[in-house]
Amino acid sequence: MMCLNQGTLQAQNRYASSDNLSGYVHWIDLYDANNTRIDPSVESPPPYSPEKTCGRCHAFDVISHGWHFNAVDREANHGRPGQPWLWSDERTGTHLPLSYRGWPGTHHPDDLGLTRWQVAAKLGGYLPGGGVGSLESLATSTGVDSEATGDAAEDETSTEEPTHEVVDRTSVTGPLPVDCMLCHRNRGSGYSPFVWTEQIENENFAYAPTAALGLATVTGNISRLKDDFDPTDPASQDKMPKVVYEQAKFRSDGKVFFDLVRKPKNDACYYCHSNQPAEAVLGQRWHHDEDVHFRAGLACADCHRNGIDHHTVRGFDGEQHPAGSLAASLSCQGCHMGTDTNGQHVPVPGRFGAPRPAHRGLPPLHFDKLTCTACHSGPLPSSQAQRQVNSILHKLGEHIKRTGEEQPGIVASVQLPLTVPNLSNDHESGAEKDDHLATGKYAPHRLMWPSFWAVLRDGQVEIPPPESVYDMIRKPLKVRRDFTEELASVRLPLSTRKELLGEDRYRVRDDDRTEEEQAKIAAAEATLRTEQVNERMAEALAELEAQYPGTQAVYVSGGQGFVRKGEAEIELLDADNLASSGLSDAIKPYAWPIAHNVRPARQSLGATGCLECHSDGSLFFNTEIQPVGLLPDQTTVAVKTHELQQADMLRLGNWNQLFAGRSLFKILGLVALALTGLVTLSAIAWNFGSWWRGGP
Repeated sequence: MMCLNQGTLQAQNRYASSDNLSGYVHWIDLYDANNTRIDPSVESPPPYSPEKTCGRCHAFDVISHGWHFNAVDREANHGRPGQPWLWSDERTGTHLPLSYRGWPGTHHPDDLGLTRWQVAAKLGGYLPGGGVGSLESLATSTGVDSEATGDAAEDETSTEEPTHEVVDRTSVTGPLPVDCMLCHRNRGSGYSPFVWTEQIENENFAYAPTAALGLATVTGNISRLKDDFDPTDPASQDKMPKVVYEQAKFRSDGKVFFDLVRKPKNDACYYCHSNQPAEAVLGQRWHHDEDVHFRAGLACADCHRNGIDHHTVRGFDGEQHPAGSLAASLSCQGCHMGTDTNGQHVPVPGRFGAPRPAHRGLPPLHFDKLTCTACHSGPLPSSQAQRQVNSILHKLGEHIKRTGEEQPGIVASVQLPLTVPNLSNDHESGAEKDDHLATGKYAPHRLMWPSFWAVLRDGQVEIPPPESVYDMIRKPLKVRRDFTEELASVRLPLSTRKELLGEDRYRVRDDDRTEEEQAKIAAAEATLRTEQVNERMAEALAELEAQYPGTQAVYVSGGQGFVRKGEAEIELLDADNLASSGLSDAIKPYAWPIAHNVRPARQSLGATGCLECHSDGSLFFNTEIQPVGLLPDQTTVAVKTHELQQADMLRLGNWNQLFAGRSLFKILGLVALALTGLVTLSAIAWNFGSWWRGGP
């Protein structure tokens, strides 16, 4: 357990503790949100409350403000940028990286007019509850200020921009409760995080912990209730979800067994923190290896520890953590090389049996330029960055057929300089969100390209509330579910088929056509698809401009910006227009570091020699990255890693020349040294012989 500050210790000391390493057997009573003991036999019993149940013995107010809960805390140290939350709308082709932490390249949900309730409802299935969905957070929710434009909405002749409804159903759903069992369940306990996610998607916030734990079946769907529904009205109780407890799980005295562990199992972490090659979802998972630490028997929580404050150690170099040097000892360097204590180096490597790396022949300069993960983590370098899928961004908990091409398109790995936050960065004070500093150290990263609709005005990019965009463009876009699929779906008229294939062949089934006939149909469909995409997109952009007078509408996808050109055509913004519009930064990919999977030393970057990095074709600088676009048949422009690194390739090329004949130079040097030694020994022997003989 990590060191605790005095306030945390005082809070925890209010509670009893078993202090036995074998753990406490949790046969406990269940309590509802009103702190009333639950009787499963009564009619329409309420769901249990983790706060009122677990909080009787644990410092719930301290626990619920740790790393997994404090994203909305402006006073928290948000540390090195990491994986973003993602606001996705498949209907509009929108994938926006979000963060309340002010990480560069992300959007603050408040700035997009997204209420805290919307974020909790959209993303809560992969959160442990509380945080953005806590009662405190929901009470400070902002959304779009409709009062400023209220008069304009009443004036039908006004040219003011449209008002947008603030979506906040907190009064219907209540807050999103913290569910301790999401992380502390034992393997085989019967707890299902998939059920947790399903219940939150149904807006059954208070019922999610009960259903996920398998204590009861929950029927009903709050998302179907109207916004003005009053759950406290006794006359409305028949419309609320129904709870039927499994009475066999209750002991005769009414207590229930909670099969939990203090240290979370890997399975609990995996639900939100799985990253896999896209080919793994196609049945090729057996091709890929586990993290070397897992193979050695370590668990996620061995390194990513926390105390009762739940401020989890992230483990990156230079992390500012309340536990100080103790947390630093849980980083790569801390385990393998030792840590500093009170400014004095204490060479105590070997935590968890970690070997101390020799790094023979590796100049110390490399440790100033590279993180440990640069050589040891992520996929092995390849000529082209490969697609990956992710738990949260791709909702891997859903039982659907996958293709490996799921959006948003994530690629990995790409070696980029890390960034660390400027600790004075404060969103509330108006500081710039990209006020971060590059460390100069390279690390492997994952990349995703944002896609969204926006309007350009006076060199500024304005992103309308994402939920409002669909209402504006749904008619011209003619998309109900999937933006890319439905825009690409075309069907040739029979008259066109007859013209292409003739009277006798135009009704033949697709599988029975000749290759020549199939080619004709494919070409005609491609032409029709291009016309359809241009027409619908141009109309949608025109509708957005009508809603925001005096602006130019743009759709961003795959690092490109598309604007309207005439009534039925779209075009790409060139580099000059991107810069003048302020869109250059907004279209850039968001990148976050890779820590796992860790490869063993023999598979590390550079294990085969210096030329792995110090050569003109080195994948460290020359991995090709293909941006992923959402428009049908969109042609994106591939980039090389060194373009994103902004590396001086001329200087690197000259430096590489020094390594071209390095091996031969070493051999020749050793031969020369050996010959010099022989000559020297011969001279010594001659002089000694002369002395022995008594003269020259």
